[in-house]
Amino acid sequence: MLTHIDQNNQPTMVDVTHKKMTLRMATAKTEVQLPQEVAPFLIGDEVILSKGPVFQTAIIAGTMAAKKTYETIPFCHQIPIESCKFQISIDEKFLVKIECRVKTSFKTGVEMEALNGAMTAALTIYDMCKALSHNITIKETRLMAKTGGKNTLLDRPFFGLVLTGGKSQRMGEPKALISYHGKAHGAYLADLLANYCEDVFLSTAELDQWKGTELEKYKNIVDLKPHQGPMAGMVSAFSKYPDAYWFVVACDLPYLTTEHIEKILSDYRPDAFATAYENVEGQFPEALCALYSPHSRDTILKSLENDIRCPVKVLKQQKVNILKLENPSSLANINTPDERKHVHH
Repeated sequence: MLTHIDQNNQPTMVDVTHKKMTLRMATAKTEVQLPQEVAPFLIGDEVILSKGPVFQTAIIAGTMAAKKTYETIPFCHQIPIESCKFQISIDEKFLVKIECRVKTSFKTGVEMEALNGAMTAALTIYDMCKALSHNITIKETRLMAKTGGKNTLLDRPFFGLVLTGGKSQRMGEPKALISYHGKAHGAYLADLLANYCEDVFLSTAELDQWKGTELEKYKNIVDLKPHQGPMAGMVSAFSKYPDAYWFVVACDLPYLTTEHIEKILSDYRPDAFATAYENVEGQFPEALCALYSPHSRDTILKSLENDIRCPVKVLKQQKVNILKLENPSSLANINTPDERKHVHH
């Protein structure tokens, strides 16, 4: 059903009064093919004309457009734009790539704001360069990602993976079956990720690992190399769906919340190997609460082949988008019965 049509087949704005405020992000991209005539005016990464710096002006125009999208697109809500950032680059063939990334804490998404910002930036570049030549082409414009609300959209499939294939030797019982929130924690984490991911899987050491338990109903991906640490689960996931984004979480994180997930999704960078929180004590990325990009697959597979079983070691050698935690203890790992005693609910 089209949401901008009411029951009487009349146009209407979508009512969002019942929705909750959440952190939402959208990224849009477009391209502008400039002619060779711009070459004499290309200084570094900017085109400088008598009208002024082209890309800087485009960023200003795009930002203004994003903030005023509701004034030009029928039924768009007036949204408080809390962040609007651009990345503009030009290559040796004078192809300009524009990325507009918009964030808000509101009841509805900012896809149209990101698209409007990217398009207006492209039009501004056209306007400023047309005196050199009209042989300018604005190419494909598309939404690359959106997070928040009911659905998360990335430029590839997006799956969740809960690592439950470990032996839990220090705990003395399966950590995935411990109840911190009124259900087995593996189920809690899977349900949490299901709010954002297209599908969620449990990483298991064997096919029937959770048969007869609360986790039996969840989909699983069996480790290709059982009992070789979390890397085995990640390798198996990437082997099954090699082109996907994977949001990977360990099953020993009792304090993980929607806020942790939403911040990673809102701040992820598609060019990064992974987006992860910083471990404050060790000053390294928290590898087991992280969003891994599809291009990380080959490195992860080769690492396990070389008997590197610790994902932190892998991330330390890669370009990782590291986020700061407001409360570092909120990603504490609970691995022993003594640590479990001190978990507050």
